Amino acid sequence: MSNIDAVNAFLMAIHFDRFAEIEARHAPDALFQSFRGPTLRDSVAIADWHGAFHRDYADCAYTEIEYIEEGNTVVIRATIEAKAPDWRPFTQRVVEVFEFSENGIQRRRLYGMMPDLELDKPAQQALDNALGYRGGGVAATRQTVEQWLAAFSQGDLDAARAMLHEKNANIDSVYGVTTGFDASMAAISARPKPLFGTVRPIALYCGEHTALIEEAVDPARPRRARWVRLVDGKVAVFEYYWMLREIGVDPFGDRRARHKKQVILPI
Repeated sequence: MSNIDAVNAFLMAIHFDRFAEIEARHAPDALFQSFRGPTLRDSVAIADWHGAFHRDYADCAYTEIEYIEEGNTVVIRATIEAKAPDWRPFTQRVVEVFEFSENGIQRRRLYGMMPDLELDKPAQQALDNALGYRGGGVAATRQTVEQWLAAFSQGDLDAARAMLHEKNANIDSVYGVTTGFDASMAAISARPKPLFGTVRPIALYCGEHTALIEEAVDPARPRRARWVRLVDGKVAVFEYYWMLREIGVDPFGDRRARHKKQVILPI
């Protein structure tokens, strides 16, 4: 039985600020990790977190939703539309992983990009090309992504390059948006490295032409997620979503200061 309907019902509870329903849809001992933190370990704390979240993300709505479902796990890629504390509308791209048990949502991981990401023309063309693709299959997607990960981890850059689509892009709101293999490799090499350990894949979920790779140094502390888009059996787009607090990035910037609304009187 699919859990996508349960995810959609949960997103509607978020949209309408139904915090009691948000609590009820989680298992009592649910675990929630998000890009703004902190790590929460029960349904009551998660409902309270959403109350605080909706003060910073007023009129929160999930749009442009894409799904991957494997077993008891549903993964979504979405765009949050909301209003910041200064009342300005903004958008933020996110991916979220929902793991279900018989008691409801057992574990959630919410990764995000920085708000209001704008793409240059080549990156937007690569993304539009991937969004328009409708072929593929789950098994073929898994094989391609696993082969790409193996080639990259073994330092076989020629094999990794061969598996990239001619229109390819790395979309990373924190460390830069790039197109083309060489530019993307330079950007990846310039990223700060963890002081200890190596970032490794900890989970892979595959759809017909999309996949999500979760990565971390310590599996108990998720670090980033890559939403992969394939076109004609080749990797076309990597979208990087981060646990922003985990890497020391403030997801709010100057958006925390709330301006008071004032009535403008006629002169």
